[in-house]
Amino acid sequence: MFRPPLATEVSGPATWLRDRDGHRRVLAIAFPAILANSSAPLVGLVDTWAVGHLPGAVHLAAVGLGGVIFNYILWAFGFLRMGTTGMVAQAHGRDDADAVARVLVRSAVLALLLGLALLVFQGPILALSLQVMAPPGDVAAITAEYFDIRIWAAPAALLVYAVTGALFGQGRTVAVLVLQLALNLGNGALNLLFVVVLDMGVPGVAWGTLLAQWGSVVVGLWLLTSNPGLGRLARALFERATWTLDRFRSLVALNGFIFIRTILLMTALAMIMRESAGFDDVGMAASHVVNQYMMLVALGLDGFAHAAEALAGAAWGERSRQAFRRWVWLAGLWAVVASLAYAALFWLFGDAITATLTNLETVRTLVARIMPMVIALPIVAVACFHFDGVFIGATAGAAMMATMAVAFAIYLAVLGPMTAAWGLVGLWGAVLVFMAARGLAQAAWYPRLLARLD
Repeated sequence: MFRPPLATEVSGPATWLRDRDGHRRVLAIAFPAILANSSAPLVGLVDTWAVGHLPGAVHLAAVGLGGVIFNYILWAFGFLRMGTTGMVAQAHGRDDADAVARVLVRSAVLALLLGLALLVFQGPILALSLQVMAPPGDVAAITAEYFDIRIWAAPAALLVYAVTGALFGQGRTVAVLVLQLALNLGNGALNLLFVVVLDMGVPGVAWGTLLAQWGSVVVGLWLLTSNPGLGRLARALFERATWTLDRFRSLVALNGFIFIRTILLMTALAMIMRESAGFDDVGMAASHVVNQYMMLVALGLDGFAHAAEALAGAAWGERSRQAFRRWVWLAGLWAVVASLAYAALFWLFGDAITATLTNLETVRTLVARIMPMVIALPIVAVACFHFDGVFIGATAGAAMMATMAVAFAIYLAVLGPMTAAWGLVGLWGAVLVFMAARGLAQAAWYPRLLARLD
């Protein structure tokens, strides 16, 4: 069971290395979070396997493009998860259950309003997405079928973000695991049913996601009955303190910084598929496979970032500089260990994993050429994922935005030349440069963050 960190902590890294209680508490949050996070890309791998055995690369390319579009749309609102986590973690560190309920209610109402807005503007969103991504005509037609179905899951997806943020902020990663398994195992099972058994093709993938997302809302509400409790949430919904201008302004300001940061991140990732489309269907399909590997690594490393969010965030709420440093260091240590494990996994088994995902030899060959980048990715990117968790716990939205802007500018400078020089290998090399720049910029900013606790 998660409990807020004590204000009296041990003194430095040499002692923290032997800090068994600290290691145990980090792992108690990180491992369920890793399982929960990794279930999402595993569903992506199931989708890739199911669609990857349809005739031709066009179906796999369409699912890849549709996934990029929805990742961009929905993850643009990732502040609903991250902002909620930071605010809840700090309230939890102060042992203020009423404040936890008020933060969750504000975020949930905002999630529903944004979800409804996406439904209203779905036509222009699809048209703009296809115009920006510029896929081949056959890929665009199948992607549009996928989009028209899946968009109706948007309000549910955003509401789950808010619920997940509250659970992470309280350190309830076992509950997050339950929620994510309900979502992703249900999604995977429905996709296999609709695509493999009922032969519905790409629209079957969209229907599976739609039904699973709304089912997860029910599971999320059930998980909230224990903490903060539906009664406390109902009271918070009608309390004046929930909707005071200062409180709501703080939520919007924090979320605004994180929103801009996330837009820059998702633009960078969306540019991968756009650049891949300049090759052919095989290039897009290969990038889709590599993107699944990147998501698996990212969401796995995020498990330790979630530990930093909860533990360092609670320490920030207590205004304990020493405890904050302790959790930043311990979570970062385990993140490095995990990054080395991911690199070893792809070094030893990367090509074999690709062979199970698709029987298209041209796609397999191209992914094998990119595999060195996949092996290097977790080691290069571990710092940026770790510091994301640290900054979220401290609700340092402005710092997240500023450091992302620096990394994005560097990415734009190298993307074109590296892709022109080395093709898809150069494209994914530019992604490594982007991840490294993020981590370095955040590490440079960290002393300024720590100084706020002096």
